[in-house]
Amino acid sequence: MRFDYTELYNRHVPNELKRHWFFILLSLADRDRHGSGIVRDVLDLTSGELRLWPVTLYGSLDELREHSWIRELDAAPDADEDRGNRRWFRITPQGRRALAAEIERMQALVTTAQRRLARVGEPS
Repeated sequence: MRFDYTELYNRHVPNELKRHWFFILLSLADRDRHGSGIVRDVLDLTSGELRLWPVTLYGSLDELREHSWIRELDAAPDADEDRGNRRWFRITPQGRRALAAEIERMQALVTTAQRRLARVGEPS
């Protein structure tokens, strides 16, 4: 049985995640990160195409916290990583569900696009 997480968890947001929200959640999906760690990981994930400037990053992190999709940690997850005034973030179960719903939406879109491309040249 498929469950429509998009409808349940994105009731008050657009039907698709903002691009930078998607990559921030994806960055946090495998480990907790601080702001500059998120920036570096998103650059890596997008082969340098998406640069999160501080105002975009921290504004997005605040919005994702308001949706309860991430939370700010009180301290670094590992004492060896605790350097300076870094703010650390963790994806929440709600954030994982929102990310999974967006991935499912994107997969459905790719499937539709592939079907349509396969029909190219066929009479309409």
